[in-house]
Amino acid sequence: MNDVAGAGRGIPRPALFAGIAVVVAGLAWLAAGGGPTTVRRGPIAVPNPDAEPETEFLVGRVRHVVAADAPARLLPDTVFPEEPARLLWLQGRTAAPLARGGVVVPDGAGGLVRFDERLALGRPLALAGRELLSAAGTRDGSIWVADAEGAVLRVGPDGTQRSAAAVPFDYPALAADPTREDVWLVRSAHRWNFRVPSGAPLLVRLDPAGVAVGELGATVVPAERLLSEFASSGHLAVSGDTVYFAPFIRDEVIAFSRSGDTLWVASRELPQSTAQPRFEVAGGSPTIEYYPVNLGLAVGPDQRLYVLSTPGFTTGAGRLDVFDRVTGTLVRSATLPTALPTIAADAGGRVYLLEEFRLLAGTPPDLREPFADFALDRLGGGRMTLADLWGKVTLINFWASWCHPCRTEMPALDSLRREIVEPDFLFLTMNEDVNSADAEAFMRELGFDFPVLLGRGRLRERYHYLGLPYTVLLDRDGKVVQRWLGFAGHEQILAEKSLIRAELERGAATASTASTRHQH
Repeated sequence: MNDVAGAGRGIPRPALFAGIAVVVAGLAWLAAGGGPTTVRRGPIAVPNPDAEPETEFLVGRVRHVVAADAPARLLPDTVFPEEPARLLWLQGRTAAPLARGGVVVPDGAGGLVRFDERLALGRPLALAGRELLSAAGTRDGSIWVADAEGAVLRVGPDGTQRSAAAVPFDYPALAADPTREDVWLVRSAHRWNFRVPSGAPLLVRLDPAGVAVGELGATVVPAERLLSEFASSGHLAVSGDTVYFAPFIRDEVIAFSRSGDTLWVASRELPQSTAQPRFEVAGGSPTIEYYPVNLGLAVGPDQRLYVLSTPGFTTGAGRLDVFDRVTGTLVRSATLPTALPTIAADAGGRVYLLEEFRLLAGTPPDLREPFADFALDRLGGGRMTLADLWGKVTLINFWASWCHPCRTEMPALDSLRREIVEPDFLFLTMNEDVNSADAEAFMRELGFDFPVLLGRGRLRERYHYLGLPYTVLLDRDGKVVQRWLGFAGHEQILAEKSLIRAELERGAATASTASTRHQH
């Protein structure tokens, strides 16, 4: 299996950049008033005088549409929507629409988060020991999920889980029409195996029981046959009887009928399209010669097809194209400042380019899950339990002496805890080394003096984290506000600091209100 970070001339695949959600509490927004105000909106799009007319031609009976640019320039709104809107992407991760409204989307830390049509954060979904990379909603409220190991499960509204009978791809991604109960699979653009093609189709449909009952297209086989899985990977969207596919490395968007007919193929003359991915050796190691093209696909609430891609030989910017779903005609386009945007759209076709902090301000208090209880020895003597954290906002970091990202992250966390000098804030760590002497040597080497609880190699089976470092913020009641998997640098520290401040202020306000009521 290849996790491919850094593959392709040293350019990491943008689809993997979203490994960690950057979460900021939005205190500035709250301080400015917090509530919605009437905003005078500009136009959704303006005419593009530089656009050339699209061209069409037939290959067999299949209609091909080529347009380098759209006749209208999309103008994404950067002010939070006042009307209902659907989240399409969260930091580049595709949001799956749900039958009862709203969406579910991977949170970057191994779980899923829900957003309603007001873009309010709802109850999270996590499956112990599984890193969830893709999801799709169905008519009865169930959610199909695919994890990092390639397993596909259907999670019922009551939390019951059913595994798919046989998944034809090693690492599938999912898409579904939420008014139906089946789900479509494509090879994930997140990871793949190197293998000679086995004759599997391009896309597969599973029935509600998880049994393969339909196929579309054929596996793409390049000259380097071991790259067939990679060349066939991409993104899906489903609406009614039409399935849309956007290859990861080719400038194509394809519409299929459920019966197997290719309805149309659209392209935008993007220069980085890779028809033949190849191996090359760089620095003594094999890499893949390619550039990313399509990064995501979604059907918006306006019933148009939205395609997120890179605009050329860069991962520092993004491109958003809006297609007519029936004809494949390119309607609107916009250049984005990032390849991993947070985007919502409303029923009128207005697009919102949002800051993720406005959405991910921590799970609402009434929806938070309790942190698993513990009783652990402290490095240097003593013992601590979850009850000792009661009444304090606590940031807990899981680490090990052999974890290189932990070594990078720890000084930043130490600076953060020194900056927040509040009696109701506590920073502590849980160490996963089997031998406590390794943890002691690490602390002595770097000169840290914060509390360290000794897990002695048993923390992962208790807390089911997917990797190190792993950081959890708890509220005063010992419930999980937010989680971070890995370390995303300065932006993550800012997120943690903002959420800590927000929880401290929330707790102070609650205590003040309770005191006033008691006096009356």
